[in-house]
Amino acid sequence: MPMVVFKDITFIYDGKPLLTDFSETISSGEKVVICGASGTGKSTLLSSIAGLVQPDKGEIWVGGKLLTSDSVADIRRLTAWVPQEFSLPYEYVKECMSAPFKLRQNRSKMPSEETILNTFERLGLEKEIYSKRLTDISGGQRQRIMIVIAVLLDKPLLLLDEPTSALDPDSIEKLITFLKSYENMTMIAVSHDSRFIQAFDRNINIGNEK
Repeated sequence: MPMVVFKDITFIYDGKPLLTDFSETISSGEKVVICGASGTGKSTLLSSIAGLVQPDKGEIWVGGKLLTSDSVADIRRLTAWVPQEFSLPYEYVKECMSAPFKLRQNRSKMPSEETILNTFERLGLEKEIYSKRLTDISGGQRQRIMIVIAVLLDKPLLLLDEPTSALDPDSIEKLITFLKSYENMTMIAVSHDSRFIQAFDRNINIGNEK
């Protein structure tokens, strides 16, 4: 069953087409990287799946539902999102970790501290980080913490925007192994990293649309 279907999507930016008549189907459980040159609409396309950006033309289907203003809330419940740029309005890592699981739709998925720490270890994060202030950890550590949260939310669809941008080569390898272990989770990422691109099932090179 398709998880995401783009039908003749067009985005207009500053009066010019950013992406024109784009169509693609991503199957459930598939791991896909959107790649291409800067300014071709990769992050825009990724954001549109969560209804954060609206296409100027075409349809987006997620989990068998047409993405509209009426269905966007339901579709977001299927989706975990890790943006490239983010601010975390919490003092401690522990607070940041627990916050999404306090939402009504996520309460049943609240992980134990043991599960969190085991997941940290799989991504090369020291267990001591769990008790630290967010200001006392690196950008790469914060990036991996966001990925831990997103995966533990256990949504059928995970969206990742440049998930390796702040990581060293060893951390990238750990991240690839970690993500690929979730075989049933559909993952769509934007990445420039050749190792990450090669590790996923396939890539969608959107190129330069004229």
